[in-house]
Amino acid sequence: MSHKKAYKTQILLLLIAVIWPARVSLYAQSGALLPPPKPTLVAVHFPDLSQLESDVRNQITSQQNSLAAAVKDPGANLSAAYGAMGEIYHAYSLTAPARECYVNANRLAPQDFRWIYLLAKLDQLEGRVDDAIRRFREVVALQPQLVAAQVNLGNIYLELNRLEDAERSLSTALNIEKQNPAAHYGLGQVALSRRRYADAVTHFERALAQAPAANRIHYALAMAYRGLQNPEKAKSHLSQQGTVGVRVADPLMARLTELVQSARVYLIRGRQALEAKRYEEAAAEFRKAIAANPESVPAHVNMGAALTQLGDLKGAVEEFEKTLVIDPNNTNAHYNLAVLLANENNHERAIVHLKAVIGINPNDLGARLLLVQQLAKLGRCDEAAALQQKLIEAGYKTTPCPFK
Repeated sequence: MSHKKAYKTQILLLLIAVIWPARVSLYAQSGALLPPPKPTLVAVHFPDLSQLESDVRNQITSQQNSLAAAVKDPGANLSAAYGAMGEIYHAYSLTAPARECYVNANRLAPQDFRWIYLLAKLDQLEGRVDDAIRRFREVVALQPQLVAAQVNLGNIYLELNRLEDAERSLSTALNIEKQNPAAHYGLGQVALSRRRYADAVTHFERALAQAPAANRIHYALAMAYRGLQNPEKAKSHLSQQGTVGVRVADPLMARLTELVQSARVYLIRGRQALEAKRYEEAAAEFRKAIAANPESVPAHVNMGAALTQLGDLKGAVEEFEKTLVIDPNNTNAHYNLAVLLANENNHERAIVHLKAVIGINPNDLGARLLLVQQLAKLGRCDEAAALQQKLIEAGYKTTPCPFK
């Protein structure tokens, strides 16, 4: 690895390292819970809401109070009460208590497909593949016309390379809804895996016609045309590829989105996607957070991080600059701007931002080290030497200048 590449890698690692604060647990240390009113049910562990925004906290608390009242009311519809509470938790990515609520709702009303479906979605999210398949199959048996369940099953089978099962589920979805782009796309992937390139093109073209904004389909089409030995069409579609995928219409999950009353959920989802290195998904969530609250400093900072990983450095710089308009003393934004500028050899501007960090927090050794390096690159060794003592005391031994 060249020195330049090594430096760039170091820069990006530092960029991510300074963005995230320590994770705050959303669960109460006291273990507060709602005991089950029947032996067949499970306790619901109420999460700690102290770190949530007031409107979200009030929304969840109100629903928790309603559930607690329903548990004590012999005439209450307990299944509906548990299900409604689970949806609120699920909407805000509080998946553990959501699962407890859905389990209870399902046990109280085993023929209500909604709670089985939402449990399957949690299983799918958490990688519990066998449980997800089992539950989606239960949903299909109870609600055979629910296209979203068939497509979800098909996609799971595709990931497992169970092509016959995937084709069966996706074909069933297409029989129910003839113009379903997600089903066509999945069947195209099945055909591509089997090297049935002409069939793949047919399905991908139909998916694109039905969902023209889903520009990720262009990449799949390029691979199919490459398999057909048609380089011109393959090249054309490659030039049009993008990051927007195709998803099946999902009324039950759409309802969860409608329950959200805050930008915080988008930040949580974006952070989870960023940690999982799903950078396009992270950027999409952070855009929603910014749209919901344009003055959100975390949204702009994390958007900058996501754009950096996607290679959109200009966009990342703009997000960090927007952060500083809102909060001129935000050290994360100053530092990350400096990192990007340094990586583009814009040492003068990087120095300005690094000095801002040191002025706010003189003990920030990462910023101090990068400032010394930037000053040294411009030959300003006397200035660098004045900053070196804290680094030496912290165990840094190398010096970029012949200090006096």
